[in-house]
Amino acid sequence: MKRLLLPLLAALAINSQPVLTNEDRANFSEAEIIKVNNKNIEVIKFKVPDKKFPDRNDVLAQIHFPKYYKNKKLSLIIHQHGSNRDGLRFEKWGGRTDEWGRRLVEKALERGYAIALLDSFYKRKLKPSDKGKFPNGILISEKLNSILSKDERFDKSKIFYSGFSYGASQVLKLQDKRANSDLFKAAVAAEPGCNKVSFPFKSNIKTLIIKGEESHYNPIACEYYYNLVKETGNQIEYVSIPKVNHFFSFNGSIGKGIAVNGCSENIVIQYPDRTFKLADGTSINKKEAKRRCLTKESGEGTTREKLDEAINISLNYFDKYK
Repeated sequence: MKRLLLPLLAALAINSQPVLTNEDRANFSEAEIIKVNNKNIEVIKFKVPDKKFPDRNDVLAQIHFPKYYKNKKLSLIIHQHGSNRDGLRFEKWGGRTDEWGRRLVEKALERGYAIALLDSFYKRKLKPSDKGKFPNGILISEKLNSILSKDERFDKSKIFYSGFSYGASQVLKLQDKRANSDLFKAAVAAEPGCNKVSFPFKSNIKTLIIKGEESHYNPIACEYYYNLVKETGNQIEYVSIPKVNHFFSFNGSIGKGIAVNGCSENIVIQYPDRTFKLADGTSINKKEAKRRCLTKESGEGTTREKLDEAINISLNYFDKYK
């Protein structure tokens, strides 16, 4: 393995949500990269400050390259995992991704993409039930984009964003006025909950939502948000896969756990001024939103018969803009 330290320029300070203080910006000091010999893989460690995790600013990404790409700039997919990192382990530092990420590597490499798998939970001791503690993953994704867009191997005009579950909720934050949606060519949100979303603003981001018809995150919430985004004038598509659950499995059932799925029929919308309203226009505070939306009914069933199909749908969408 070869190790490389990359100093980051001031230009890497990203315009994102929330606004970063000068102290925060100072923490964006350097990225450390390990090249894994004979595997076309690199693992990168970089810093994204988060007040929820003092002194635990490090996050990871594992980058997979296709075998043959000489004299060609690569299209890149950045993937944000779900709350279960149940896929592959990284080659260095103990990072992990989810099953979507593991299979995405196999399928996307065949199509000539490079794939960067994020681990936003790295050393933050987070469990799938810790919904209120999850980091603001859009910041992490935008930061990685800012780093890799300066790498001559990648075509910075063709960087895509993929996310499953928690990761999908981060993808939908690109609809937020405070996000830097121009960093990404297109994005796929696989199985977002859509119970708490950002009010969409007009942008150029192209987005696909993929839902399992029998998900414990009731599709009615994402159908509402899809229409709201569409009314804004943004490019968005919606695909529903019949008879499958949150994990694109046929053996879905409802079990005990923590999920943000209690306000599907009247979703919570956050506005740029950080106020909240229900879809019906009723004002609501953050505490009440959490009380309404958080339940102890989660989804079970991970046979994943339709997961490969869902990933192919997402790659077909990216191919349109590649």
